[in-house]
Amino acid sequence: MRELFEAVKFTFPYEDVRFPGQASDERILYVTREAKVMLVLRLLGLLVAGGVMLAVAIWLPGVLIVWGGVAVELARMVAVLVAVLFVGLGGWWVYVLWRKSVFILTNRRLTKYIYTTPWNRYNLSLTLDRIDDTGAYAKGYFQAVAGIGTFTARSAAGNRKDKYFYIENVRAYEDLANYVNKLLFHFNRNVEKLDSFRPFIPGLKGERRKRFMKNYPQFWS
Repeated sequence: MRELFEAVKFTFPYEDVRFPGQASDERILYVTREAKVMLVLRLLGLLVAGGVMLAVAIWLPGVLIVWGGVAVELARMVAVLVAVLFVGLGGWWVYVLWRKSVFILTNRRLTKYIYTTPWNRYNLSLTLDRIDDTGAYAKGYFQAVAGIGTFTARSAAGNRKDKYFYIENVRAYEDLANYVNKLLFHFNRNVEKLDSFRPFIPGLKGERRKRFMKNYPQFWS
């Protein structure tokens, strides 16, 4: 059994990973993280910044240092090394934060772990009995073209902004909202049946889903 934060890919029915605080009878119904396009965009931004730093590293020492010769080359080598370290360490930092920051849906709650550094994180959870309703939306042309959006769940505790549980830049956000609504319907009527409720299968619909589910007769939905 792997720790969830170390997994690169999550596979249905999500039974090979566990997360901190997961109860012995708590089942993972879905795990996801930000769409990979967001990781690519951040890495591209880092490469652009690194490219600018590298260009400056090559050009600036010859302008500022008047002694010439070895001093210029040494300064240039140090500046290039700094630029390379910036891209390398920055890329590692961005990737680790992306990989470890996850959203988890279980038969008891919604929860997310957001890493602010590779070693520090915060955790937010909302139990199913406290959810009033859910929503899904995309903002702007980029999200529409990339096929990503935001999933939200409003807490029964109030209508203030801080009562909204949300995950941004995820795929299948509308299907996820519909799935959670179906999960809540059965949770409010017969919670025991959720022990064998089908985990979420993003992007699998109709006949394809029926054929796929024949391999997992232990689940219903």
